[in-house]
Amino acid sequence: MALLEKLQTLGNAASWDSCGGVKQKSMKKAGIPASYSSFIYDCANSSEPCRLMKVLQSNSCIHDCRYCVNNKCGSKAELAPIELAKSFNSLERAGHVEGLFLSSAVTGEADRTAEKMIESARLLRQRFRFHGYIHLKALPTMSKHLIFEMASLANRLSLNLEAVDKEHWQELGSTKDYRRDLQQRLLWLDEAKRRGKLTSFTTQLILGAAGENDLDVLEKMRWMYENTKLHRTYFSAFQPIKGTALEKQQAEKALREYQLYQSDWLLRIYGFKLKEIKLGLNEQNKFGNARDIKMAIAANNPNQFPVDVNCATKEELLRVPGIGPVGAERVLKIRQQGKFRELKQLRKAGVITRRAQGFIQLDGLRQSKLGYFC
Repeated sequence: MALLEKLQTLGNAASWDSCGGVKQKSMKKAGIPASYSSFIYDCANSSEPCRLMKVLQSNSCIHDCRYCVNNKCGSKAELAPIELAKSFNSLERAGHVEGLFLSSAVTGEADRTAEKMIESARLLRQRFRFHGYIHLKALPTMSKHLIFEMASLANRLSLNLEAVDKEHWQELGSTKDYRRDLQQRLLWLDEAKRRGKLTSFTTQLILGAAGENDLDVLEKMRWMYENTKLHRTYFSAFQPIKGTALEKQQAEKALREYQLYQSDWLLRIYGFKLKEIKLGLNEQNKFGNARDIKMAIAANNPNQFPVDVNCATKEELLRVPGIGPVGAERVLKIRQQGKFRELKQLRKAGVITRRAQGFIQLDGLRQSKLGYFC
């Protein structure tokens, strides 16, 4: 198989891993050949480079994950470490990419596959003198010392838990033990982070493949954020793939992925407690058709509102729909110079007043009836 064909095959296979990026939409404007579109991604996360080469080292897998095509696909490909390193170096020198996202299917022993990934990263760091962003995917069943070796070369590591617990994982595969092979590796990433060997680590959960509800996901996220230094959680809405054991299962809606990203943001950035977020759930412990989770939570917690923006704490302001961390800080700062008396003053401070006005009061007056907005 020619090198470009390998990159295309392994780039397409890597598309199921979330890393804060979206496929490049303006390849021609950036001067990037259209034939590279399967393995070059624009990154939507401002903490990472704007354009990544995103590939697998290999797409041949020994595991039997029921949602995954890598143990079924007919077109097998693998990049030798020197092939991968040279390919990235050429793309980076041409200005096409600024960072690398490297994952792999497990070919044979996990440690041998991990060693190839490590060698690829080492070649980039030492031979090609690349000092930019590298994200490596830790593999289930790989040894602890190799995780620490990965950490010495990468800016970020990640490990896909995929399911919220052992019971749900059993619906997805039989060749990995959830606690030993998956969760224990995540705890080793946490150890590397706590020992100062790793900048950050993330995980990914598949939504809708194993029958979990949104409360299951929220409880898993809370456990991880309270017990580890996990940077963030990514989500992948399940999409059936032809040739896999779950090819006839219904696809998960993109809306659910969007809802749980909002919930993750509320947990990590806004400081919401799980009991608050649960107010947005329905009787099936799901968010239903709600597009704005913060609005749904507020609508189901009327006793907390209205909030007086002229005397509210930062925590109280953050519970108001339409007020984020930046807006809350601006409100607190401007408030030192005088009271807010009109909605347009809040609008200038960055508050989305069409969302907020049903939940706030100015000069003792509620700005709108809550029911009008909910």
